[in-house]
Amino acid sequence: MHPIKDMVTPEQFETLDIRVGTIRSLHVSDAEPGFLNLLIVFGDFQQAIFLDWKESRFEYEEIVGKQALVLLNVPGIVAGTTGRVLELGTQDHLMPVLACPEHPIPDGSRLS
Repeated sequence: MHPIKDMVTPEQFETLDIRVGTIRSLHVSDAEPGFLNLLIVFGDFQQAIFLDWKESRFEYEEIVGKQALVLLNVPGIVAGTTGRVLELGTQDHLMPVLACPEHPIPDGSRLS
């Protein structure tokens, strides 16, 4: 078993801006080979966020139209971008899966 990371304070946790958004489109990035460029809609705004699944997922198009949890107020995986899609499995060398709500909820809904 992997050890649990260091505890964070409630104040640190409150600074995280995690929202649900719907993945509207994706394409393999020409500027950043090996990365997918996702367009995610959060209700009243949308944002492009990079994901490094190109080599680790065979049918990555299947995530278009799905909702995902996104951490918006952190640096992205590509320099000069912000936001990260929350995914499970990559740290354990598994095919990644999206962290997503159990049923559809309005885009832009925030973690409480």
